[in-house]
Amino acid sequence: MLTPVLTWHWPDDVRAYEKELAGMLAASAADDGILGYAESPSPAQREGFVSGVEQLVSGGGGHLLIGEDEEGVAAMCVMKTNSMPNCRHLAEVMKAYLDPRVRGTSAVYQLVERVCAKAEEIGVETFVIDVREDSKAHRVWSRFGFTSYGVLDDYARVDGRSYRGHYMRHQVRELAAAVAEHARKRAGAPSAG
Repeated sequence: MLTPVLTWHWPDDVRAYEKELAGMLAASAADDGILGYAESPSPAQREGFVSGVEQLVSGGGGHLLIGEDEEGVAAMCVMKTNSMPNCRHLAEVMKAYLDPRVRGTSAVYQLVERVCAKAEEIGVETFVIDVREDSKAHRVWSRFGFTSYGVLDDYARVDGRSYRGHYMRHQVRELAAAVAEHARKRAGAPSAG
């Protein structure tokens, strides 16, 4: 597994990445609809996606992680926090995307490591996600140890066909430890446990 050189940051100015975010959304349609679009989104849908992320970040309801390499933006993740006092320990990993040029590398581990660090920094203890059953996202998050706590039979509809969806969770501390252990093994260092 290659280790790409990615620079990661949490921008406040979502519009600075408008073109890249819209491009990732459009590219995902040809990529098993990993971001929720089975067909290429219209310009209005791309703008709606970027505006939604912008409102989330500027309103303090979430965070956008960007990963860049020498070619430009290669990864993104949107984490939505919970403003209810009794639920501030929860955050939703709403969208995550890796450009095909960094897939099959350690980029996904880098992304998860950064998201876990941010979650711990802001007091989030549990991640929740929802994914279409048997999708790439479902397989990836399951490999990271996310477990289903609920299934919705009519989660998504594409071309008249209904798909099941899984609502999944993972403790941030456990996820961070698993990613750190993976990094130690890759570096040839002894296990922490």
